[in-house]
Amino acid sequence: MNTRVILRLIVKDCSLMRVPIALYTAAAIVGLILSAAGGTAGRGAGITLALNVLAGVSFHVMLGPVLGERERKTLAFVMSLPVTPRDAAIAKLLSSFLLFLIPATVAATALVFISPVDVLASMAASDRSVLSHVAGWVGYYGLVLGAWLLFFSVVLAAAIVSESIGWTIAVLTGLIFVFGNFALQVAPKLGWVGRYVRELVRGEPVLPATLLAEALGIALVVALMLTLQGRKTSFV
Repeated sequence: MNTRVILRLIVKDCSLMRVPIALYTAAAIVGLILSAAGGTAGRGAGITLALNVLAGVSFHVMLGPVLGERERKTLAFVMSLPVTPRDAAIAKLLSSFLLFLIPATVAATALVFISPVDVLASMAASDRSVLSHVAGWVGYYGLVLGAWLLFFSVVLAAAIVSESIGWTIAVLTGLIFVFGNFALQVAPKLGWVGRYVRELVRGEPVLPATLLAEALGIALVVALMLTLQGRKTSFV
């Protein structure tokens, strides 16, 4: 593995995406401000904007740095470097995660205000230690971003391995159809789902178990993607 060239490829992708990521991050900050201080209407607009940022940056990162190499004619540059398809995939994976997480972390903060409880006021009135509050926020970010990253990883892996917009959209549509329908139609009717959510909110053992499951899921997807890329002998 050529670490030096992989870092150069990461810097290249981040440089090409610096303006879109700055705009997504600015939109996420606006969403956060509206959610925190905009009243009922502002909170609804801020949360909607935050969700749109999460969806938009996910698509943009996949269609830009990953699937856009041939369109922008930068694939020749990658092919000229002393890297294997697996090295290039590692660079794409790391740069995509980095580009996604910058605005997504801000957007995830805005989603806190979906709760009917004033989270910040409750924290101020609580007698818990600062460390306890910090652990709670870390758990929240891990839960929300981990779930989205798991979904993002599957579609990203399909984009990197197939290098096809068609196959990427097919995987994305399948995930949205299967899990979207389950979340909206099936999950609310299952009694254990309500208990699971309540235990998550209270920080019971189901929270670290969920975080571990998300991490293992992401690791499995990444390992499978790198295995498939490792079997490729060229970029064409």
